[in-house]
Amino acid sequence: MNTTPSWEQDRHQLNQKIEALRKRGICYSCHDLATGLIFGQQAPIYEDDQFKVVLDPYPRMLGHTIVVYKPHREDISELSVEEARSLFQLCLHVVNALKAALHAEKVYLNTMCDGSINHVHIQLFPRYAGDPIGSKRFVLPRGPLENGEELASQIRYALLPIVERQEL
Repeated sequence: MNTTPSWEQDRHQLNQKIEALRKRGICYSCHDLATGLIFGQQAPIYEDDQFKVVLDPYPRMLGHTIVVYKPHREDISELSVEEARSLFQLCLHVVNALKAALHAEKVYLNTMCDGSINHVHIQLFPRYAGDPIGSKRFVLPRGPLENGEELASQIRYALLPIVERQEL
């Protein structure tokens, strides 16, 4: 009898799909952006022609968010100054929305483009009152996303006035 939780089995299958695409020289992020066949239905927070912002399907903490820059760039060093400005401006807006919607005290920002065939994305890790401080938050155990659409809706609601006040 298999005692592995179903979400862990799902995550393992996801990682196998990603690795199979990488072995074929295909960027899994670009493939998913074009087809939706890797991550399927995600809890969307924001999307336009340049960015896709979603809750991590296997978060390390409540509100763990992924900001994907849609044009393919292997890592952050390949961004132009204008691209970096736009990406980090959006990250700032999402950080403020996470703080407002989820009452996070701080939000850590991290990019980890490693492995073969990378695609720039930023991970946002909220920290709440009483949580330990520091980079250990980046390696907390993962779990299944619970109430993803409700949580994304709260963050979208907090993001809306920020986006309306300032152009992205």
